[in-house]
Formats: sequence, structure tokens, C-alpha cells
Amino acid sequence: MPARGIPTLTTFPYEELDKREEDHWSGAAISDDELRALALGGFYSARWDAFHDALLLGPEREHPLGDRKELAIDTLTGAWGITDGTEAQASMEQLLDGMHAPLYAMVHPLVMASINASERDRFGERADRHRAFLRQVGAFRGMDNPEALVRDYDIWSQAIKIGFTEHLARPLPSDIHAWDLARVVAVARMAFTAGYLEADVAWGYLMRALPLAQRKYRNWRQFGDAYLTGWTYWQACEDLAELKNGGVDRRMELLRLWTRPTSPWRRIALNDKGPDQG
Repeated sequence: MPARGIPTLTTFPYEELDKREEDHWSGAAISDDELRALALGGFYSARWDAFHDALLLGPEREHPLGDRKELAIDTLTGAWGITDGTEAQASMEQLLDGMHAPLYAMVHPLVMASINASERDRFGERADRHRAFLRQVGAFRGMDNPEALVRDYDIWSQAIKIGFTEHLARPLPSDIHAWDLARVVAVARMAFTAGYLEADVAWGYLMRALPLAQRKYRNWRQFGDAYLTGWTYWQACEDLAELKNGGVDRRMELLRLWTRPTSPWRRIALNDKGPDQG
């Protein structure tokens, strides 16, 4: 009988999440912090069926679109417009500073204030004030299109109201930097696999991302929730129709990372030496 308050260890209990390949580990000799840094991009390792403990997007396997190097090159070009190491580094610098996180930090509190307003908001006056404020912010910051923040505000408000954010933790996270930091790792690994970056340069970016994540999030639970909220915000603003089913799918992938015994998020904690249970 287990001790009171300590759960019995069991096998992975979610068969519907166990249909993907086993987690891949290369056995590389890396430090705990290097593993933590790679684990920031654990979602992508799982999606790509890649090693959790190596920069290279192995293991190699036959694929109709080519080998891992070709897939990395195609993804960097198609999704990021990256064709060399200089462009890869420029994108990672943006992500480290916050590519979508600063926009969310401006838009999200206003949306929630409007949605949760206790007094009667006649004719959408509160939202109109928010839109005017965001236009001023966009103009002050010299944005090419000051209306972009207003568009994000309207879309994010709509996504919440119609239930397209139901897959997210409540209350919604106030910060989504995890979304940008996870993609630092993804871009670094793809750029290394593509031959655009040397290993020491790629590792350098990962090790810059790690302390940023550690300062903002106590554990992988918080990090994952912020990552998924960031993806949801980005996807809503890109194509709201694509969000309806994609969010649930990604939530299931995160559940797999949080609970599967062979997951990197179970092997090492974000901020301490033991397995992350939170």
C-alpha cells in the first residue's frame, strides 16, 4: 500500500495519447542545463519524433519529402523564410526579445477587462476606448500598421467569446514568452540540422533561452500552459478557422509531455534537480 499522499506509480494511462512513436533518446552526454534547454522545445521533439537529448533532429528515417536535413531546410524556408545562418540568428534574436509576447501583453489585459466588465458597456464604448488606445500605442511605436493591434484585439476577443480558447488553462496566462522561447530551440535545432549553424552557436542560443524561461515559469506545467496560450493567440490572429480543432490536439500533446514517463519534462525539472511533477 502506498504511503498516504503519495500516488502509486503506474504505466502511462492515456492510450489515445500513446499512438505516436516512443520518445527518442540518443544517450548523448549532456549537462542537466543542456537537457533543460532542449526540453524548452520538447513539444517539437515529440512532434518531429526527434531526439530529446541532442541538437540533431534524429533519428534518421525514410520520409517521402527527404531526410532530416532536407526537411529542416524546407521547414525553415517555408515557415520562417530562413535560408542561411544569418537569417536564423536574426529570427532567434527576435524570439528571445519576444516576438508575439509583447503584443499579447498589450492586447490580452484589455480584452479581459472588456469581457469581465461588471458595469453595463453601452454600445461597446469600452472596446472603442481600447481600440483608440491601441491605435495610439501602435502609432507611438512606429508600427507599419497601427491597426494591427486593433485587429488582434478584436480577433482575440472573438476567439475567447466563441469558445475557441476552451483548451487553455484558466485563468488565462498573462505571459506567453514560452511560445517564443520554445521556437528559439526549434529554429536552432533546424538550423543546425540544415547545416546553417555550428553546434556551439546553436547551443549558445539555447542556453540564452533557458534562464529567461526559468525566471518566468516555476515548472513545466506553467511553461506548457503559456506555450499553448501563445500558439493559440498566434493561430487566432493568423487563421481563426484553423484554431477550432488544432488547440485540442496540441493540448493532448502537452498532456503527453506532462505525464508520459519517458518525456523530457518528467526526466528533469525546469528549475530544480528532480523530475518535474508540477
